[in-house]
Amino acid sequence: MSLKLPILVVVDLDGTLLNENGRVSSRLQDMLGRANNAGVLFAAASARPLRLVKQVLGPVLPLFSALFVSNGAQIVDAATCQVIHSELLDERQCAGIIAMLKSRYPQAGFGWEYREGFGCDQAFWDLHAHGGILRDPDSQRISSIPNAPVLELVMATPGYKADQYIDGCHELIGKDFTVTDSSGGVMEISNAHANKAYASRESGQKLGTGLRNVIAFGDGLNDVPLLRSAGMGVAMANADERIKAAADAIAPSNQQDGVGVFLTNLLRDEGLF
Repeated sequence: MSLKLPILVVVDLDGTLLNENGRVSSRLQDMLGRANNAGVLFAAASARPLRLVKQVLGPVLPLFSALFVSNGAQIVDAATCQVIHSELLDERQCAGIIAMLKSRYPQAGFGWEYREGFGCDQAFWDLHAHGGILRDPDSQRISSIPNAPVLELVMATPGYKADQYIDGCHELIGKDFTVTDSSGGVMEISNAHANKAYASRESGQKLGTGLRNVIAFGDGLNDVPLLRSAGMGVAMANADERIKAAADAIAPSNQQDGVGVFLTNLLRDEGLF
């Protein structure tokens, strides 16, 4: 990949930009700042909703041009937090998906990301109480199905493992939906266009970069379409082999500030530093 400005770096958060404490280290903050000063644009792409993305980015949020939240179901202008585009599931779709999956997985619990706040059924609430699920359900929003359009549905089960569910669920509910996992203890379901690759393509066009000038970093199954479609897809050293196989290059782990290290070396090699 021959780099030309503007370059858009699209970076996953958990397991990629964030360390094991869920933070961006001071060293990595400095690296991102130098790249931004050199003309690199940044977008965060996460399964987290907007409120939780803003929370973890904290001091580096001003470096970002766009936020792709809820696995790309919502594209947000980082400077103003204005929603640019949303891909929603309506209540009828949600009810149908939940009914189909409940028939096959009766122990499953379901949650849903509204445009503001997270709701769930009682089974999901009970599973969340045992830990291991990276969502923030609201006890005032427990119901059997959503009562408004949602950005994504999530499914949890006792001892959830992505490999046991994703293919079967996708086959059951059909190709009009994205079914994936971001290592947050749940399977994630959204509209087919609600993914990080689609959001990156849309933002790349608006920012004048196009996908050829997108460098994408990720470590999870929900990052694979983006890693494959970006001009350069970079998997983290801490990712499993399936993710690495989809990438063009491997960065050091998130604990080693791998995004910053890889990007700094690449920009230096290309003469952009």
